[in-house]
Amino acid sequence: MDVNETAPPSDARAVVLVIDADKSFVKTCRQALEGEGYKIIVSPSGKQGLEAAKAEAPGVVLLDWKAADPSDIAGFDLLDELVDVNSDIVPVVATADATVDAAVEAMKMGVFDFLSKPVSPEKLLETVRQAVGISEMQREAETKEEKADKYDLLLEGLDVLGEAYSIGLEKRQFLDDLARLENVAKSNAASRGEAKTREEAIAEIHDDLLDADAIMWNYDFQKNALIQILLDVQEKFRWLPRHILNWISGRLNIPLKDILVIANFYEAFSTEPRGRHTIQVCTGTACHVRGATETLTRVSAALGIQPGETDAKQRFTLETVHCLGCCALAPVVQIGSQYYRDPSQSQLAKLINSLEGAGGAEEATTGKEA
Repeated sequence: MDVNETAPPSDARAVVLVIDADKSFVKTCRQALEGEGYKIIVSPSGKQGLEAAKAEAPGVVLLDWKAADPSDIAGFDLLDELVDVNSDIVPVVATADATVDAAVEAMKMGVFDFLSKPVSPEKLLETVRQAVGISEMQREAETKEEKADKYDLLLEGLDVLGEAYSIGLEKRQFLDDLARLENVAKSNAASRGEAKTREEAIAEIHDDLLDADAIMWNYDFQKNALIQILLDVQEKFRWLPRHILNWISGRLNIPLKDILVIANFYEAFSTEPRGRHTIQVCTGTACHVRGATETLTRVSAALGIQPGETDAKQRFTLETVHCLGCCALAPVVQIGSQYYRDPSQSQLAKLINSLEGAGGAEEATTGKEA
């Protein structure tokens, strides 16, 4: 579409948002534009205009460079906010405070035209027609780009399907495997109480499998490196997720049952989710006689989990151990590499908050540190 054409907009309800408290200018806008089929939305302030832009999705916004209320959003700030709301908006400035410097800066920010008030109805209509033409071209270009993305994706899908056939994988099996991974992705997010979109859940499991591949690549995908691979996976994920074990099984051509035997045999491995922070309460003889049972009860209450459990968001794992080698300080709690002597309920609350706030047990120093 030629932006200089004078035909009415293709959409008889094309929306023009006017952000201006100048009643005279608003009246000019209505007289010049409504008769040509434009829908005029008026907001007397920048704040109200932003809300209207979100609700009405206008193609063009007419705004004054300066706000009537100094506390209102105007000028560069209002332009930035409008672009954040919708990058398709074509802004036009109409102001009684027009300067060359302001016009230059506005044009740099993407303003289509910088008009000096008062604006004649003819000039206003011509400018809006041209701005709407640009808005329509932008939207058409984005629609074409979306279609291109879709068909490009179909072409990529054909390539992948062809590769699947080349290695003897039937389409049904291939699609079933993809569906299984998608279900695992959604299940993993749900188990942690996270509200993720399908795209986010799939991206997360995609990254997990790439991480597993990177670990196996370090060992040239050798079967005899399985234990070391599992150790690296344990370090990376804090446990051995089932979907990762399935992936390793397929990559290394090792039966999953054989991998599970190893994973369940060694204490270094965990096939259950573990938290970002492990909290250990010593229940050895010295600690027991000095009140370890009460300490464990306090820690369990503070975390909201029982010994051997991990909280739903996988932040904390609570364990009991027979000895931490700090008998003289009994009863003892270990968090990361730090030891704490019989922390009180309030001290535990501060510790837990500092762990999540600081991002690591090594940075938590609140409490009776040994």
